[in-house]
Amino acid sequence: MAGKEDSALNKVVLAADAGSYSVASVNLAVAMAASADSLLQGLFVEDEDLLQLTGLPCAREITLTTATGRYTSIEQLQRSLRLLASQFRQTLQQEAQARRVPWRFDTVRGRVRDIGLDSTGGATFTILAHAPTHRLQNAQAHTARRILLLAGRSQRQARVLEILLARYPRERVELTLVTGAGEPAERQDMLRWLQQYAGRVTLVEIPVSELLSRFKRPGAGYDCALLAHGCAVEETGLVLKNLNCPIILIP
Repeated sequence: MAGKEDSALNKVVLAADAGSYSVASVNLAVAMAASADSLLQGLFVEDEDLLQLTGLPCAREITLTTATGRYTSIEQLQRSLRLLASQFRQTLQQEAQARRVPWRFDTVRGRVRDIGLDSTGGATFTILAHAPTHRLQNAQAHTARRILLLAGRSQRQARVLEILLARYPRERVELTLVTGAGEPAERQDMLRWLQQYAGRVTLVEIPVSELLSRFKRPGAGYDCALLAHGCAVEETGLVLKNLNCPIILIP
């Protein structure tokens, strides 16, 4: 699967909002931009739903320290969002400069999930960030890292997998391949590529029809998902709605 790729590389986009920004997502985006020799674009999304909710007369904010409610205002929320955007930009700048990756930063109003359903705009990769969470597990001490793959055969896919596996050098990895989402030869291609990780990476295959039921199982969280931009809109929407992990879109 891996191999030298064309040189027409544009940018790696990291999209995050107030609830999904994290240093881990920034580090992943920087590593991918460095590997792809691309521009890194940070995109802070001012969540349209949150702004609309804050403007309602009945809206209240519950503080974590006192558990008391207080009235909200759009002006106060916008100040908080600007502060978060500034923190995001500073982290992006520090990590990108440390790896000598060219970077830029923009703020838009909208929804992160909509970015996943729209065109990637010429990006080499688009990462939809999610803040780290503890996956529901059965308290097993050595649970494997889990990566979900809904993507076609491409050298960019192999590059992303290599970057992700390098981030877990001493951990077992369970790679879930959604069959029916790519070409028939994808499975054999994947098996050959995984031989270099024998003993550390296991391959699990599920049909597209089982995606929703798999997402609803206890402990069915993933550490990351790879999604081909050419996947069906229904499959893409299902992943964006149900997964709480970084989602990497591959054009």
